[in-house]
Amino acid sequence: MNVKTKFSLVLFLLCGVLLYGQESYLLKGTVVSEEGNSPIPGVNVSVLNSQTGVSTDFDGNYEISVTANDIVQFTYVGFTPQVVTITGQTRADIVLKIDAGTLDEVVVIGYGSQSRTKITGAVGKVKNEDLDQIAVGTANEALVGQVAGLNIQATEGEAGSNSTINIRGIGSIAGASGPLLVVDGVVLDAEFLNTVDVNDIESVEVLKDAASAAIYGSRASGGVIIISTKLGKEGKTRFSYNTFTGFKEARQSDAYDISVAKSHAEELAQTGELSLRSQYRELIGIDQSWQDRIFDGGIIESHSLSARGGSEKTKFNTSLSYLHDEGVLLTDDFKKYNFRLKVDTEVNDKFSFGANIAPSYTNRRRFDGSTHDILRQQPWLPTYHDENSIQYVDRNVFPNVQIGDYAQERHFDNYDLFGDGSELVDISTTSNQNPAAKVLERHRTDEQFRMYGNFYGKYELAKGLSFKATLGGDYQNRKQRRWQGVEASRNGASAAQLDLDTFDQIHILTEGLLSYDTSFGSHNISAILGASAEKWDREYSAIGVNGFENDLIQTLGGGTSVIENISYNTEERLVSFFGRVNYSFEDKYLASASLRTDGHSSFGVNNKYGYFPAVSVGWNLAREDFLSESDVISDLKLRGSYGFTGNKDISLGSGVISDNIELYPSLQLYGPNSAVFGNEVSSGLAPINVANPDLQWERSSETNVALDFGFFNGRISGSIDAYNKVSDQLLLNVPISTTTGFREGLANRGEVVNRGIEVELRTRNITNEKFTWRTTILASTNENELTDFAGASGLITNVDDKRAAEWITLEGQPISSFYGFVVDREVPVEFITDPYAVVGGEAQDVYVRDLNGDGLIDDDDKTVIGDPFPDLVWSIANDFQIGDVDFSFTFQGSWGAEVRNIADQYIFNHFSSREGTNLEVATDQNFLQQKIFTDAIISDASYVALRTLNLGYTLDSDLISQVGLSSARVYVSGQNLLYFTADGYTGWNPESYQNEGALNVGYQRGGNPIARTISLGLNLEF
Repeated sequence: MNVKTKFSLVLFLLCGVLLYGQESYLLKGTVVSEEGNSPIPGVNVSVLNSQTGVSTDFDGNYEISVTANDIVQFTYVGFTPQVVTITGQTRADIVLKIDAGTLDEVVVIGYGSQSRTKITGAVGKVKNEDLDQIAVGTANEALVGQVAGLNIQATEGEAGSNSTINIRGIGSIAGASGPLLVVDGVVLDAEFLNTVDVNDIESVEVLKDAASAAIYGSRASGGVIIISTKLGKEGKTRFSYNTFTGFKEARQSDAYDISVAKSHAEELAQTGELSLRSQYRELIGIDQSWQDRIFDGGIIESHSLSARGGSEKTKFNTSLSYLHDEGVLLTDDFKKYNFRLKVDTEVNDKFSFGANIAPSYTNRRRFDGSTHDILRQQPWLPTYHDENSIQYVDRNVFPNVQIGDYAQERHFDNYDLFGDGSELVDISTTSNQNPAAKVLERHRTDEQFRMYGNFYGKYELAKGLSFKATLGGDYQNRKQRRWQGVEASRNGASAAQLDLDTFDQIHILTEGLLSYDTSFGSHNISAILGASAEKWDREYSAIGVNGFENDLIQTLGGGTSVIENISYNTEERLVSFFGRVNYSFEDKYLASASLRTDGHSSFGVNNKYGYFPAVSVGWNLAREDFLSESDVISDLKLRGSYGFTGNKDISLGSGVISDNIELYPSLQLYGPNSAVFGNEVSSGLAPINVANPDLQWERSSETNVALDFGFFNGRISGSIDAYNKVSDQLLLNVPISTTTGFREGLANRGEVVNRGIEVELRTRNITNEKFTWRTTILASTNENELTDFAGASGLITNVDDKRAAEWITLEGQPISSFYGFVVDREVPVEFITDPYAVVGGEAQDVYVRDLNGDGLIDDDDKTVIGDPFPDLVWSIANDFQIGDVDFSFTFQGSWGAEVRNIADQYIFNHFSSREGTNLEVATDQNFLQQKIFTDAIISDASYVALRTLNLGYTLDSDLISQVGLSSARVYVSGQNLLYFTADGYTGWNPESYQNEGALNVGYQRGGNPIARTISLGLNLEF
């Protein structure tokens, strides 16, 4: 073999070795978290300096093509990146460590996102896994106790009903005080929160201070709730199916559990004998609480199916869900259907576009009545007449009553107790129809179709500079039907009535947004500049008909008289320009500034545009040299902000006139009217308000100072925020000269201050492979003070002239304060005319205090007797993971709020003359007042609730993979399993109160009950 041949052979062998060394092969492995050794889905696994990359699946598994000497990087938000050098190994199992500095790092802040470490405003965040494990029907229920300063109250209590939501208190008197809702960049009505499927939520951000919310300008004085739904993900399509079925029951009131047996036992103990009325009730033999009959409980079930996947360029997420909630009240029923499709496509490196559409349909049958009125009747009254009860019917007055008819209390009057005509006994307390008939013979439904969505295109103009154009909006169609049947009222067919309401709204949004992000040296700047135009077109119509003879034809044609016929169209327009600049230096020194300008059709020509600036700064002390090496302090940041937000929503009552004034308050408006000329009535138009071209937005200015902290590599973390929020230029009806033809007109006057402290504390108590335990503690305080009431300080108002309990609005006090007499002592039983005439009855009078000591009881002895605002709202959550078993629970509570519970007067028959004071024997009669005008019906509305409890088990992956599943979890969930109220609270729901405006907060009529729920659920991935 010559040298040339030998050289060729060696060269060939060397090339073979090199080629072999460059052959690619699959690297496999699993990525888990250091906490609990749990798999992490969605980890980015990439080969550095190449285009090769994959994501871990639901079980944390991955496969990636590699060659020798490649460097594979593993990255995931909230964890420290890790790299592996390829030296021929075929498997690499990775344990990612939590990075306290970047945990929860991506936060949506409105028109963009920002690293948590760079946030300078007050922003709370709730991640998806904290919500979709809660077996509830609506997103507002799932958010209770999740963010400090976000107060959610179940004020209605019906299935599918809206909650009352406040962030940092009430700052308006005639306007709305609730937060703005933004879902996937679309500004929506607050009611849309009920239509969002909890399973679709990726995260919820709550913008609490003015600096973070000012980017939404005139609509953000009540804070902002931003919901981001789940995005598509590259890789094989993954399906998820989540379902649960549960039983709901009402929390009953022990105080309202009126019992014949208990009442008669008290009477015997007091007098030694039963009165004739009590003897008669014994004969009837019925003793059943109306709570048991009306609070019938129900089933709740939910099904949600989603698909998520896509290619490197196009990703999608779609879902379909169904919810059926029967509530806890008779006839209460709620059905919800949701569909969602979200698609994002990258055409090339510079251009991308996407679409998001989410229609929903809800069908809700209402509990048509008020619990206080329906449950006021006596427990001896049967629901229907049977063979026993029919014998007691007064045939002289009710000759046609038969077995199977609804029983009324008046049916049982004039009973000949001894059969000889010597004693005719009356036992009725009301002439009303039977409580069950009031509910079952009415049929009230709300049907709503809602849809929101947007389409966008995004183009990268230059490095770090992009432009995004969006067309979006929403559509609403609501149909309400209310049938009050012949037997729904004691007045029979003459009170039968059909009401039909329809409402349509189209909201269209167009928006252009320039975004810029750049870094140079230790500096980072991100900025946005945008403009938007929005329009709302609404159409409303209502018609009411009576004159029905029976229940057979329940249509408009079945009636004979039109008693209401209304229709109107309205338009609303908003034009906005906005911008924001965020700056950071070495991630230590932070600053942000924003400005929004809004022009709105509601306001006067002299103030058509409003300006809402904000600034905030931050200092990351943990990044300073003197703390960067600390083993104790892992995060320490000071924040401060100041900014302005606005409120454009006015609420002047209900009706066509007020609705139009709310939309066009600055203009001179006209409504239909009539006048007499000669002997004829002529129709025409007349002014309905006074024009005010100077009207402008209500405005809130807010200062927020805060400290974010973390210790021991994030094992203990949290924040403390203190704020002072001043709301001025309030829209109020103020007295004006009567020469205008009106007594009052709308103007910008008045000021309200809200100040408080919010605390969030999160701890990782135990973290190892077999056991983890995390705790979250949230607490917030808020003090509400009216500092300027435009010369009307001391205004006294009431809600119901028949039950004229009073509120007072005083400067230096909260917006709403209860007003009345202070109870001194109860009226003794011996002074009551007939204390046992009514089962469960109480004296309607009480002795009150002579506060000014003049020996008389008059208005000078009235005082502030409470207020409806809580002093402290808090929650404590604990999460445990023991192998494949997970367990969590959340206690949530409120302290210090009070309610004026008018239901006491109804349930305890305070207005019954039989329970009145016997003036022939009572002493100190000058000091008597009805309880409704005193603090006797002011109740402490504090409560502590076990809001959620979950126990789950994740099945073995090897076992379920045999049937094509990648993950399966079964769980048991409970809501409100424990619910403790303050001593003396008598109603069903301390969170509930009627929405009677800011001047009359805390007006309660018992409230619809809190529901306890126990559910069995299943989560599947395949």
